[in-house]
Amino acid sequence: MRRITTGIGVGLLGAVLIVGWGALGRAGERQATPVHQYTGQVRSIKIDRCGLQPGTCEGSIVLQLQGGQEVALAILPGTWIQRGDQLVLIDELGAGNYIRARAAPLPAAAPREGGVGTSPGERALTLEEASRQ
Repeated sequence: MRRITTGIGVGLLGAVLIVGWGALGRAGERQATPVHQYTGQVRSIKIDRCGLQPGTCEGSIVLQLQGGQEVALAILPGTWIQRGDQLVLIDELGAGNYIRARAAPLPAAAPREGGVGTSPGERALTLEEASRQ
């Protein structure tokens, strides 16, 4: 009888450990955020960081949609952004550009202080523009 009780205890302990490890493995995963297509005018741009290779910048943009409402979008490397007939990167955008983007909205609580292009016509200079001055 003691062997059966010990066997059941070991089996239950093993099951608890397996379930616990599975939960720990999922705790570090990023939650999937819905990606949608948005069309509108860029109101502001915030670049958080850029890598050494083109296309590695990430940040966020505020887009004014056709109905007048604004949405803040997370822009990660590889985010699809179309301005006119060209695909562009976040560092090529300027306030006032009309774009289409496939991106996920930022959570409402996400801070966006220090954005570039908060008024129409204001944007960061490109390398070409800075070298001409």
